[in-house]
Order: sequence, then C-alpha cells, then structure tokens
Amino acid sequence: MWNGVAGAWDAQADFVERHMATATTALLEAAGIGVGSEVLEVACGPGGAGIAAAGRAGDTGRVVLADVAPGMVEVAARRSADLPHVSTSVCDQAAIDAPDASFDAVICRHGLMFAAEPEAAVREASRVLRPGGRYAALTWDSRTANPWLGLLLDAVGAQFGTTFPPPGVPGPFSLDDPARLADALRGGGLEDVRVDRMSTPMSAPSLQGWWDRVQQLAGPLALVLPSLEPEVRNAIHDRALEYGRPVARAIENGVELPGSVLIGSGRRP
Repeated sequence: MWNGVAGAWDAQADFVERHMATATTALLEAAGIGVGSEVLEVACGPGGAGIAAAGRAGDTGRVVLADVAPGMVEVAARRSADLPHVSTSVCDQAAIDAPDASFDAVICRHGLMFAAEPEAAVREASRVLRPGGRYAALTWDSRTANPWLGLLLDAVGAQFGTTFPPPGVPGPFSLDDPARLADALRGGGLEDVRVDRMSTPMSAPSLQGWWDRVQQLAGPLALVLPSLEPEVRNAIHDRALEYGRPVARAIENGVELPGSVLIGSGRRP
C-alpha cells in the first residue's frame, strides 16, 4: 500500500516539511541529535525527518533512512542525493537491517502508530541504539484534535456506514493517547520516557484545497478514492467539505484546520 502512495507523498513532501517543521525540530531535540550523531530514521517515507537530522549531524555524522516500502526509499534516496553522509535501507521498523548498538539515535515520524506491535518496534529500535542512545517518535494526537484528517475519515465512514479505519487495524490514531504511547516506549525497554503535545494546524488555500491535499496524504484512501464510482466519490467529497466548514478558520490566503501531535521519547539503558 505504501508503495502505491509514494508518488503522492513525494509530490506533497515540501508541504509536509513546512507543516511539520516545528514538530520535527522538537522530535530531533527529543532524540538528542547534534553534531556527529549517527541517526536512523525508521518508517521514513520520503525521508524528511532524517534529512533534517542530517542537517544537525553535519558531515561528521551519519544518517540512514529506512522504510519497508521500496517506493518510499527511492523517493528518500533521491531527496537526499546531495548529502554524502545519508544512505538508505529497505527494512521494516520491527526488523531493522543493522547490527546491535550501531546508532546514537533512532527517530520515527508518523510511523510507529502503524506498527502491528508498537512495543516490539520500539524494542527493535532499542536494540540498534548504543547504551544511552535515544529513541523519539512522533504520532498524531486524538482524532478530535486533528479534524484536518479525522473529518475525511469520518466522511468515508459515514458513506459506508462504518468506522474508518476499521477497529483493530493500526491507523493514524492508534497511538493518540499519551499514556498509551508512554506504555509502548517503556514496554520497548526505554527509560526516562516523556510524552509532549504540540499544536500542528494545517493550512490550505481553501476547503477544496484542503480536500485535494489531504486525500493524497491519507494512506490507503489515496488508493481507494480514485477507484470508487464517481457518485460515491462525490458524496464523500461533499460530506467532507460540509464537515470542514464549521471547523476551518479563515487566515490570510486561505483556511486553517486544527492539528496536534504527540512526541514520545526515551533512552536506552
């Protein structure tokens, strides 16, 4: 599935970096990344957080961008091609292709919530950390705190009379509770665990512009929506805009919808 949306994520990568700039800075700080750090980004997608980490680590550091989807890794490799201290790897966050104790920091931006067993993914990240190394993950806050995405999922669910994503399926809000995220980090063997919340509103030129953008970033929906009958797709579109009108706030050159993330971090003993 992630291979199928790699092109859309590539097209939206610059916007995502602007949208998540402040949160990404906080993620890198939580991971303790500085000059000379050796860093692994897992579930990297187009590699934005790892590329930002490379800027902090400098030429004396090392960054590996890893994702289970080869299509995403190809995008990340192209976007980091001018950074000689950045390389790529195709591997899952629950089965990292790296020796024990080989990194100072492991980061995961919007990937841990898709792990079937988050504790196992954190434990695997801890394995490749050096003693005292830090892991930091960024996940979405609650669905109600993120109407920029939640309303689209609500519109799809209302169309088909179900909850989307289905219960029990790891989705964007599967680690939206600070206590649950902290438990996953501790369960993965980390100490000095901390979870912080940060506002990340999404801007768009209009509600229609919001729809055009967010459907490309909504994981499997980016594949499903184009395959639906036009009348079904149009009904979802109209309902999403209806849901968005009372939530969107007018700003200069467009609208803004609320957003929020959690930043969880901890240290390998």
